[in-house]
Amino acid sequence: MRDISGASASSSSDVDDATTSGDDEAPLLGVAGDRTTEEASKTSSEATASAKEVLQRHGRALAAFAVTLVACTMSMSVPFPFLAQEFRRAGTSPRTVGVVFAALPLGTLLLSPLAPRLVWRYDAKKVAMRSLLGQGACVLATSAFGGTKPWVWFVFRFTQGCCNALTSVTMLCIITRAAPEAVALTSSIQEVAAGFGTLVGPIFGGFLYDVGQSATLPLVANGVAILLTAPAVERAMRSIESEPAPPSESANEEEKPSYARVLRHPTFLSAAFAELVVSTSFGGIPTTLPLYLNQTLRFTPSMIGVVYSLLAGLYALITPLVGMVSHNSRLADILLCLVGMGAMAIAHLLFGPSSLLDLPTLSDTARKRLCVWGASIIYGSGSAFAFVPFLPIMQSSVSKEGPKYADLANGIFLSVYFFGEMLGQLCSSSLVHEYGYPAVSTAWALVICASASGLIFVQFGARIMSRWKRLRSSVVSRIGSASSLEMIGEEFL
Repeated sequence: MRDISGASASSSSDVDDATTSGDDEAPLLGVAGDRTTEEASKTSSEATASAKEVLQRHGRALAAFAVTLVACTMSMSVPFPFLAQEFRRAGTSPRTVGVVFAALPLGTLLLSPLAPRLVWRYDAKKVAMRSLLGQGACVLATSAFGGTKPWVWFVFRFTQGCCNALTSVTMLCIITRAAPEAVALTSSIQEVAAGFGTLVGPIFGGFLYDVGQSATLPLVANGVAILLTAPAVERAMRSIESEPAPPSESANEEEKPSYARVLRHPTFLSAAFAELVVSTSFGGIPTTLPLYLNQTLRFTPSMIGVVYSLLAGLYALITPLVGMVSHNSRLADILLCLVGMGAMAIAHLLFGPSSLLDLPTLSDTARKRLCVWGASIIYGSGSAFAFVPFLPIMQSSVSKEGPKYADLANGIFLSVYFFGEMLGQLCSSSLVHEYGYPAVSTAWALVICASASGLIFVQFGARIMSRWKRLRSSVVSRIGSASSLEMIGEEFL
């Protein structure tokens, strides 16, 4: 995996301490935290493998990862078509309905940073399987006891979100440990599977709700679908080779991996902030753009559905291509990310359209072509280029710290994503109501540009600091050698 972090934020002695420390926890996949020279050379040789070779070597594991994500993301969106309607009939307040919807991403957000530590202490494959079964059990329990009781829905959806965090983070850790050279491909597969599950979930839930005229049938079918994926996932995970190694007994609490050390890396922080900004856009677009198009251009619900399908469809189609480009090409992940964020900023300016563009007065037809369909194509394509490289960037920035820090990066990556999406859903509607959609969309574009500028600044700053340190050490060594020669000359005289 390419190292794009520039200069590491910690000293070489800290890195040596981190990579040689042991602990009394269960190693992921039975592999100890320390890497031998043979393993390191194997990893570096695998880094040159093509995407086709990676898929042939780890195809079953990646397929199981994708199927699991499709089933889990479907369970998040299955209740969307009918849950608000059911609660409205029961007299539940809109605020309570919003809390129920937010329960699942809240559980995922809170537990994602803690999931890697559970993975280290217990067998990773067992954690993945049991959390997957826990998600299915939560959905079935909701169908049996939920009804129109908001607190029951909240408890089970929150628990399901916690199980989803364990499943997603654990599977991501397993795949990236087994195939460290395929982080970009894994990230692209993750986004395709999640996007497909989010699109199919409402269709699946709405159709079964119309058939049964209650929430029971779609929830039962969803729970059964999750449980049916468990045998295939277990069989695929058995194909992942692991070499058992006893854990070291000389562990100290200070030597264990910590998030504080991860957050000391400027590249990691800048990438996490950029991911947060992009995620807020992902969460805000579905909650604000449809209403704005309906009010200004009289878009019908079916036309709005086409717009959203265009955004999500382009994202799902281009995401695997971006993963393959990131894996096979010499282009840096930072460059791909900057191109995508620039496209997203342009799309936000066009959606308004923003007063910064100073566009002439357009007819409704011309505005639809430029500011809706054109902007949707730019946004759907650019978001794929922007989001896929985040995980490789974040993992690469902490790769020198050891494999467990890559696991921590996985947890932070998912937590930041869910936090940003939830933040966009909660705040965007009120901001649009207060300031209008063109102003809010313009602000989004400016914040995206600012976060992209932060990435550029960190990269150039890291390289400048790295060159300065090399120059300083070179000068110091020359001065030291000159002083030594003078001392030898004095002794000789």
